[in-house]
Amino acid sequence: MTDLAPVAAVERRIDVLRALDGAPDSKVGVAARVDISRSTAERAMHELATHGFVAPSDDGYRVTIPGRLALDAHGQRAARIDAAAAVAPLFDDIRLSFDIDPAVLDGARVVEAHPHAPNRPVECVIALIKDATHISVYAGRFLSRHSHRYHDRVLDGMTGTFVAAAPVIERQRATRPEDMRGAIDRGHVAVRCTDRDDPVTLVLAETPDGPEMGLVVYRDESPRGFLGTDAPAATRWARALYERLWTAATPV
Repeated sequence: MTDLAPVAAVERRIDVLRALDGAPDSKVGVAARVDISRSTAERAMHELATHGFVAPSDDGYRVTIPGRLALDAHGQRAARIDAAAAVAPLFDDIRLSFDIDPAVLDGARVVEAHPHAPNRPVECVIALIKDATHISVYAGRFLSRHSHRYHDRVLDGMTGTFVAAAPVIERQRATRPEDMRGAIDRGHVAVRCTDRDDPVTLVLAETPDGPEMGLVVYRDESPRGFLGTDAPAATRWARALYERLWTAATPV
């Protein structure tokens, strides 16, 4: 049985909808441009018109405003699927205690570590916080270079809040105890401890150009890759997740 839902209609008739988005056309013209039969073109026009995605005009059928919105939504969906495939190597055999919003795929920058360039994900975080005035970090894994850079930026005037897994806090105390204690005592940094054990670091950076987020995924203790974006829906998701983690964590 044919699915009559609007999303199914767009999936079935996407080539016709795209053809009409360029300029209005007749059923005969669309059939020739899309390389389908006239009867198929007629059915497609009727189906799309039923949902308000196309409408007749003096020059033939035209795409309506809802039709263009449907095209944009379809394009975003396709782009997200492509991006999901691009980040698949980062999340191979990874389990997380939280869900990732698909919005993180919008305009995402995906960087993988390679044997000849193992620090590429770390460099992405350094670039992310370079101009930040404040950062919110969930650290499920300890990385010395991250710790050093956070400390350097705090000395430059950046502030930060950190939710860290217990092993991360212990590693920090063991390797650079004066950094964390000094930053906390000066009121530049606040730290809370969580019992979560996700193999990721989430960074939400407040910058002069607006918020940006980055997610570093680890294989064991080494960064596997970086996924970052400044898409508004993605940074809203990151902020909401971080606030939940912060609320549930224990002050250090």
